Amino acid sequence: MKAESAGRRIGFIGAGAVGSGLALALHRLGYEVRAVASRTPESARVLAEKIEGCQAVDSAQAAADAADLVFITTPDSAIAPVASGVHWREGQEVVHCCGASGRDILRAASVQGASTGAFHPFQTFAGIAEPEEAVERLKGVTFALSADDSLAQFLAGVARDLRGTTVTVTDGDRPLYHAAAILSCGYVVTLLQSALEVLQAAGFTEEQASQAVASLSTATLENVDRLGVESSVTGPLVRGDVTTVMQHMDALAGSQPAAAGLYAHLTLLSIPLACRLGLGAEGAKGVLGKLEGLSSFQFREDNQGTR
Repeated sequence: MKAESAGRRIGFIGAGAVGSGLALALHRLGYEVRAVASRTPESARVLAEKIEGCQAVDSAQAAADAADLVFITTPDSAIAPVASGVHWREGQEVVHCCGASGRDILRAASVQGASTGAFHPFQTFAGIAEPEEAVERLKGVTFALSADDSLAQFLAGVARDLRGTTVTVTDGDRPLYHAAAILSCGYVVTLLQSALEVLQAAGFTEEQASQAVASLSTATLENVDRLGVESSVTGPLVRGDVTTVMQHMDALAGSQPAAAGLYAHLTLLSIPLACRLGLGAEGAKGVLGKLEGLSSFQFREDNQGTR
């Protein structure tokens, strides 16, 4: 057992990918995971069978009664109702793993004297078939942390044991933090789906488009990780090749109007970075002029810092 967890019996309410992965990871690190409850009893049973000394229990209250620290790893919309439906003990610790919400959704626990925290991994769990895979996904990730002092120290230790890091995110900033997570993951998929559709419009088969997009986007993300964002930027906008940008927008407007809108928005957002990397003021004005000429996208130059 980890020294910093001595005396802490840990319980989980929720046995989905995140809850199961975190429970298994803590068990493997020597933490004492004692109880798990789930709205799907079979999920709790399967998880408990993989953790020595852990019991699948039939209610959230039973999991809370068996533990000193409880992770609520239910779907986000169920966290507050779960917290409200449990009788918490004075000094008990209650943590949720929701990205967008702060500790306010655990207010029912705090008013009963429990310490509360939010501990969210900046990671995707899509495509995971087994909880063991979630354990691997948790390694080395960033956790957004908000908690009372002693609980914050404990959770920071958990992150270190997972070879990860913690960043303190205030409750008021958590929606911004979580929006960044969606931009980094879910909306990246949306962007890549648009690229697939444009390639297929250009004559690629679905398989050819998927292979091409996967190869290029993987290399780009590897560059970002290795070199940083600015050193990974490429493309005609950065080079000041405004003519090519115009060709792209004209072609997309005629063939893929939805992608044309996305391209226009991304071009607009890319101008400040492109200006830092070589796009001159005249080039920026030319691109903005083209964007203003698109009837669906009326942008003001004076809002883009290019004057």
